[in-house]
Amino acid sequence: MTRLVRAVLIDVALAALGGWAVWAQAIYRAPSAYLTVVLAAVTVAMTAATVVFWLYAAFTRAGATREQRRPLVMLSHACAIIVVGFCFYSLFLFANGKFDLSDPVPHATEIVSIGMEEPTLGVTIPFAWAEIRSWRQPGATERVLLRWDERQRLWGGQPVVVSVRNGYYGRPWVSAIDPDVERQSRALLAIAPAAAQIRKDLAWFYARTGRLSDAATTTRDYARDFPDDRDFPIAMAQLLTTRDRFADVITTLAEVVPRRSDAEAYMLFGYALAMQGTRRAEGLTYLERARAMQPRNWWPHYALGWAYAAGGDYARAVPSFERAITMRHGLADAERELQRLRPLVAGPAAR
Repeated sequence: MTRLVRAVLIDVALAALGGWAVWAQAIYRAPSAYLTVVLAAVTVAMTAATVVFWLYAAFTRAGATREQRRPLVMLSHACAIIVVGFCFYSLFLFANGKFDLSDPVPHATEIVSIGMEEPTLGVTIPFAWAEIRSWRQPGATERVLLRWDERQRLWGGQPVVVSVRNGYYGRPWVSAIDPDVERQSRALLAIAPAAAQIRKDLAWFYARTGRLSDAATTTRDYARDFPDDRDFPIAMAQLLTTRDRFADVITTLAEVVPRRSDAEAYMLFGYALAMQGTRRAEGLTYLERARAMQPRNWWPHYALGWAYAAGGDYARAVPSFERAITMRHGLADAERELQRLRPLVAGPAAR
């Protein structure tokens, strides 16, 4: 009975490890020509492990001797080694992607076909892969495991953009596979250049695939042609601000700020100008105007604190940070900056 319980626990653990390994490879996937072979081997090993467990249990109940059960034990160990080896490789891919800080690089290409897209023999396979025209070797293809959401919106022959990151250990991996919205949008805009939603979708596509300068330029052109839409350029500028893409924020709002008196546009535009340095005085002017327009909003004070500090005006940075923290609790970065700046402001007075 003890052996049976132990066998059950081992079988469950192997199944859990195998499931996690497939998940890790679907999230932090690396292109591989041997992907289908490896997945097939692991699937067979996990299936065989389950069959072996039931056979072992049946043989044990039938009173089989240890020698008679030995082939089943050896087969079980072989299956376990395959699954554990697959898990170690998945652990490497998990760490390679999890700790990767590189930016994704988009590559326009095309899906050739999708494997295991349809159930075979009435059995639903929990994974599928795509054959994609290689972005590394002309004429070759790359085999990439598909995520579950991608299986719903990708098909063979579809133009796609593959986002590739360098990997923490130098093993390139695919962070996303998206329909090539740029190619589709350009074709539609050639027919209907005034289609506002298509241009917005194109800008968001650029932002999602890491082409932030293209997103900023597309948003600027959209704002020029559709000046009544204030929300879209502001939303794009907010996203770019979180990425510290100050030059792109300036590009995004270049058509908005001169046309309307808008506190939020002034905040984002002024902060970007001030943090760039070359136009800091102009940026401070916009931020101060935004603060006057929305005196109860914490963000202009917060932005002014960083802008003053970047310009070396610590005496004005400190009260700006203090006011921001009073209005919005939990600004840990502002509190740390205050701890650094207060001694610098108090130092000359103390001497």
